[in-house]
Amino acid sequence: MKKRFWLIDADMTLFDYEKAERFALEAVCAACGVAFNQEALERYHEINESLWRKLERGEMTQDRLRVERFERFLRVVDSDADPADAAERFVEHLGKGCYLFPQSLSLLQNLRARGCTVGILTNGITAVQKSRFRLSGLMPYVNALVISQEEGVSKPDRRIVERALEVLRCPDKADAVIVGDSLTSDMQAARNAQVDGIWYNPKRLPCPADNPYIRAEVTQLHDLIQFV
Repeated sequence: MKKRFWLIDADMTLFDYEKAERFALEAVCAACGVAFNQEALERYHEINESLWRKLERGEMTQDRLRVERFERFLRVVDSDADPADAAERFVEHLGKGCYLFPQSLSLLQNLRARGCTVGILTNGITAVQKSRFRLSGLMPYVNALVISQEEGVSKPDRRIVERALEVLRCPDKADAVIVGDSLTSDMQAARNAQVDGIWYNPKRLPCPADNPYIRAEVTQLHDLIQFV
């Protein structure tokens, strides 16, 4: 399986989103007078994950998600701070949390050197993703940054995949591959769009047998080069 057009996820594939999330949540807690500790992080994470699953199912907009997660979180930690203000503060700090995984830059450099066309396909917030990519040093090796908030549709909807392939001027889906860490977002998007997927699985979780579009699995980003 050799591919020329690459659609690569951002968070927890190229960027350590969990580290950025801790950084941003700590700033929000300080501003809201809430103790930042492991319990607070876990409560926020549970709330955020449940809302992102709703977004993936088309049950929630991203604009609503941004505020509702802090409505729920501040209620859980018994704070009367303004959720909308907390949401804006979180996005501001999240955009500064540019924490690349060690092999991210070299992966994109290698793909570009081998003549591949690279698109970033992300469900992240536009302001956050553009800020982090601007800080990351990755943009010289990226042909297109396709963000769900701008496109009005999120992974795993096949339409955002098709839009990304259109932007990259990919003539044939057989030449394309989707790479990401999420089974429910990235690999389901591969299935819905009938594009080959490579599951980035550094935690070595069990691979599902019911998704025929997961064509390969890697535990390190550099392992992707074999598919060029």
